[in-house]
Amino acid sequence: MAQPKKKTTLPIARWLLLLIIPAAWCVLSHFGFLEYFERRTLDWRFRTRGEISAPLKVVYVDVDSQSLSEIGGFPWSRLYFARVAKALIETGGARAVGMDFVFSKAGMSESIDWKKRVDGNIEFARFLSKNPPVVLAAAYAGQQFRDINGKLTERSFPLVSQITQPADIDKIEPPETPEFEISFDPDHPKVWAPPYVGLIDTIEGGTRFVWAFAPTNVKSYRHMAIELARLYWGLPPEAVRIGSDRLDFLRPDGTPLAMVPLVDGQVIEINWFSSWNSPQNPRIGFSTAYNYSEMLASAEPAEKKAAEEFFANPDFKDAVILIGPVDPLLQDLAPTSFDDVPVPKVGVHGNLLKTIVSGRYLRRLPVWGGVGWPNFAIVFGLTLTVSALASAGGARGLRSKLTAALLLTAYVWLSFQLFSDHHLVLPLTAPIGAIFTTTFIAIIWQLIEEERQKGRIKGMFGAYVSPQLVNRMVESGEDPQLGGHDDEITAYFSDIQSFSTPGQFVQYDNASGGYPIITAVGSMPTVIGGHTYASWSVFAHSAADPWWDSTCASCRNICRRPQPGWSPSTGQAEASPPKAIPSWKTATKCSSS
Repeated sequence: MAQPKKKTTLPIARWLLLLIIPAAWCVLSHFGFLEYFERRTLDWRFRTRGEISAPLKVVYVDVDSQSLSEIGGFPWSRLYFARVAKALIETGGARAVGMDFVFSKAGMSESIDWKKRVDGNIEFARFLSKNPPVVLAAAYAGQQFRDINGKLTERSFPLVSQITQPADIDKIEPPETPEFEISFDPDHPKVWAPPYVGLIDTIEGGTRFVWAFAPTNVKSYRHMAIELARLYWGLPPEAVRIGSDRLDFLRPDGTPLAMVPLVDGQVIEINWFSSWNSPQNPRIGFSTAYNYSEMLASAEPAEKKAAEEFFANPDFKDAVILIGPVDPLLQDLAPTSFDDVPVPKVGVHGNLLKTIVSGRYLRRLPVWGGVGWPNFAIVFGLTLTVSALASAGGARGLRSKLTAALLLTAYVWLSFQLFSDHHLVLPLTAPIGAIFTTTFIAIIWQLIEEERQKGRIKGMFGAYVSPQLVNRMVESGEDPQLGGHDDEITAYFSDIQSFSTPGQFVQYDNASGGYPIITAVGSMPTVIGGHTYASWSVFAHSAADPWWDSTCASCRNICRRPQPGWSPSTGQAEASPPKAIPSWKTATKCSSS
């Protein structure tokens, strides 16, 4: 016998059309339209992971509101920075000091005392000329400047992807760098440049990516965090080697000490270790450090001893010190992966330094030919699997939907867990967006098709078989098939006396309210010439309703004879109600179709 054919949840042609949805999400992801949402999911992963420790100490010396109040408005004389840096290195034992200020002559007020300015520059230059581990900031923030000829020139960050030949580098201007005017004669200026300079630029002014280096017509400038890491390890400037996709720190014997992966050959992604206001970030005010540095030269033994005890703080020993602006008036703030409220961007250099020294870089799936094919595979694979399970119908529909929900939950959990344990960043926005939109449309499509199918089946069989059987046919998701199958049923035959004349056709089904036979999972076709046929347990019996129960039900229904005055054709009383003369028998292994 032919077996019932199970209808698939969605035809293949529809799935091919639904593939357009995950493809659209992949396109949106590739061109950066989902970047904002993906960054937010990355922030959630940072906060779920929590703060992590670093193998080095980073201490912040804040140019805060108290410092501005005690010392005065910016810019300050550079002797303040010289004395604080000297005390931190020589007395405190710091390995390196980075200053998040561009000490250039640009923006210097003409009203400033020239002699006082030069005195501060000379003192700072005298200290820096001894090559202490101090890195000053350089930046491409000022896009317009005047060259040595007074011509207004544009300055923008150079991208290695735009350099196609060596001659292009000759056209690249250097960043705004620190300059020290050391001549007391304004008419005969003399400028001195410090030895160690590092970039402080971030991409789009954010706190996630930084430029590792900038090739120029003067030299290649590296980021401040790279320079501080080099000084922390005690390496010379030539120990840093830049490759096409990585930056290496080399030991004196030429062996690699550390490797920095580069995105697009020039970019480093920051792994944030902590929030700004974290116990992992010890800090002091600049004015406090400066006052104690002055007390080191005090003639009073008590003051000198207090200063020595202050710089003997173990936080300073072998630490990297970052001096930067934190007062909101200095406008150097931005949100981070741990901080929704903008915080000082000097923390960018500290977290990047921790990333480099620890080697805990954020890892992403590979990109081939500029396209994230593994990410796309995740989007398509998850979307098809979850959508197919979620839109499944039939007896296992609920189980399939639960499996789809568990699969989606498992992927989200896995993405958070892999980030916490291995710093691996899996895509979230595109897969989840594709899953929800595809599943929603597939379910709507499926519901429309099921309603159409239910209507077709009910229209075909609703007038001839019991409602219970029709509902089971609809819920089974099976299409009606020719051929039939073997089953055990109960058959009923009767002749209704004086019901109709020979040859007269009477429509007599559950739609016209006929006998209560059909209430016991039975079916009752037409009545011709007073002869009636009914059957029970056709395609409808189950473990709770076996065929012998249907036999009992048939007996009970046969005994429910029509009440006097009832008409089977009109459902109303008649003068002479018909009399049913039943005769029934049980037939086993009858073939029905």
